[in-house]
Amino acid sequence: MTGQPHLALASVRGQPFADIPVSAAGHFRLALLGAIGRIIAGCTDAETDSAIPEQSVLGDYAREIEGRMRQPPAAAARRWHRELDAWERDAGGVLLPLRALRDAGLSPMQRNLLLTIGLAEEDPRFADLFAQLGGERWPTAGLLLAWWRSADGGDEERGGEGDGERDGDRAEEVRRGLAGLIRLGLAQVLNPLAARSEWALRVPAPVWDSLRGEPPAVAWLRHVPQADLLPLEHYVAHPSVAELCRRLPDLCAVEPSQTLIVRGPRHNGRKTLLGGIARALGRDMLVADGGILADEAAWPQLGALAVTLNALPVVEVVLLPGENRTLPSLALSAGPLGVVSGPRGGLQMSDGRPVVTVSLPMPDADSRRAHWRAAAPAQPPAVVDALVTSAQLPGGLIRRTASSALLRARLEGRSALTPTDVRIACRNLCSARLERLARRIEPRGSLDDLVVDATTRAELEALGARCRHREALAALLSGTHESGGTGVRALFAGASGTGKTLAARLVAASLEKDLFRIDLSTTVNKYLGETEKNLDEAFAAAEELDIVLLLDEGDALLTGRTDVGSANDRYANLETNFLLQRIESFDGILLVTTNAADRIDAAFSRRMDVVIHFRPPDEYRRYEILKLHLPGAAIDEPFLQEVACRCALTGGQLRNVVQHAQLLALQDGRPLAGQHLRRSLEREYRKTGGHCPLKGSAGADGRP
Repeated sequence: MTGQPHLALASVRGQPFADIPVSAAGHFRLALLGAIGRIIAGCTDAETDSAIPEQSVLGDYAREIEGRMRQPPAAAARRWHRELDAWERDAGGVLLPLRALRDAGLSPMQRNLLLTIGLAEEDPRFADLFAQLGGERWPTAGLLLAWWRSADGGDEERGGEGDGERDGDRAEEVRRGLAGLIRLGLAQVLNPLAARSEWALRVPAPVWDSLRGEPPAVAWLRHVPQADLLPLEHYVAHPSVAELCRRLPDLCAVEPSQTLIVRGPRHNGRKTLLGGIARALGRDMLVADGGILADEAAWPQLGALAVTLNALPVVEVVLLPGENRTLPSLALSAGPLGVVSGPRGGLQMSDGRPVVTVSLPMPDADSRRAHWRAAAPAQPPAVVDALVTSAQLPGGLIRRTASSALLRARLEGRSALTPTDVRIACRNLCSARLERLARRIEPRGSLDDLVVDATTRAELEALGARCRHREALAALLSGTHESGGTGVRALFAGASGTGKTLAARLVAASLEKDLFRIDLSTTVNKYLGETEKNLDEAFAAAEELDIVLLLDEGDALLTGRTDVGSANDRYANLETNFLLQRIESFDGILLVTTNAADRIDAAFSRRMDVVIHFRPPDEYRRYEILKLHLPGAAIDEPFLQEVACRCALTGGQLRNVVQHAQLLALQDGRPLAGQHLRRSLEREYRKTGGHCPLKGSAGADGRP
């Protein structure tokens, strides 16, 4: 209705609205004309002796109303609403947002007030009219009160009280109606510090759009039409909750006013489940982000939009471990409220709604297979089986990454997916939340590149086997007193330079998984609770992405608890206790390295599934390390053996020696020789304040 309104058509067989299509937009147009007629009635009251100029915006609409009703607008208010009620009855099952608000408890007066407040949204000329009458480009509470207290709006606005009501009662009814619109989120005050009569009122844009039958376009809200929601019968649920998920729509039909809390990891089908329930109930879905809870104006709008769009409202709440959140009541909406949250923290409702909680575990192998078949139906069964066993991903993440992985495969001229395609696609789509707290280390090489003693190598191979079969092992232990999750926690202990971090990288490479090292500089925070929040975010992301998480120099966080002598001790112990609980509940692969195992709290050691000790290399291992780092170098074998026997250095130190020797060779413009290696060894000992045990000085061939 923006700009010049269309002139009304003549009544068709006595039905003034017969030419208006049965739709939300048609109903909105008729109701808006009825509200404008109500304004005209207020402006032409006999006591004020005012008239509507023909050339004014009200004059334009007055002609349209008179053309439909065949009587002056001021006298047509009652009949207009009766005809509108009859038109609504002919609408059948068509969703009419304004009728939905009436069914939710909005009075006819409040409907007219609401439409009047939003007139400037529909026709800019009303903004000029409001500015002339009230000094604002939006209607003020005083202006609305003046219009409604002086004119006869008909029994439909007064609830059948008759014509004998007093002006004081009428004014109080208008005030209550405006207060209700504000409380319900249907109207907002632009100048709340002004006197109440001077309040400038506006209908929030999302609400106005929904009244017109259009989905709202706001950053904090996503509207999903019913046709785009996955049918509940196609939802892939974990076997432990499949039957419960199937019964939820029937439960909502029996008890509509309830809260459905769906908990679990991100991208694990939480919102998809609620969407399937909404579709089964014949509703759309509205998904609001968690920031809505901090916005006093947005939260009630969610309830109003749920009514006008016939949608299931869903809000995502992110909770920290130990955090509790009370959700306020949702005005207007009497249907179910969906809440999506992680596995930790507490949730409750302030209005006493009944609460049903569904916890969605990570999908098992059969569930992942179903997700892969749905997301990549053209893949052969053998390829699907390889993808199922390669990564324990949430169902939603499988479906999100499948298309990107297929594009990468096609780019390389392949039709079959590989675990590498999936890993890279998953990294590109979802690792941003982890990269804020951790740094990715390229996992290349194999365990054959690591020179360690036989015992350490056997433990590393056993760790790799445990990681590969962790899901099957958890299934075997299910139901016993040893039952637990699918997490694997390993501690690498040993002196600096003995290969702990290198081993972590090679373990990740052998598992074909990404490796992320927690960055303590961004994770540890001086403010209370922030360190725990960051660590929990890193752990949760590692679980969902199925990557290997490395806590390097873990003794910085896993120190033993102390007696409480100050507030600092108490907070440090709280942090340690949190880590103990979080590591125990961790369902991913966690590698912790330390060169000070004696400083780690004994409780952490007990929670480690595998503890591997890295010892300094003996003569034979040092020789292997040198040969590994010096492939094809022209160095005498006797000199190389002498270095291995006399120089008791760690693997990390020997690597530094070889790198510096290569630099010396580049400076000399000659191939690497024994003299370069000797000079580099002498430099390494000077760094540590020791004396190089090699005899003599370097000659041309490196021998004394």
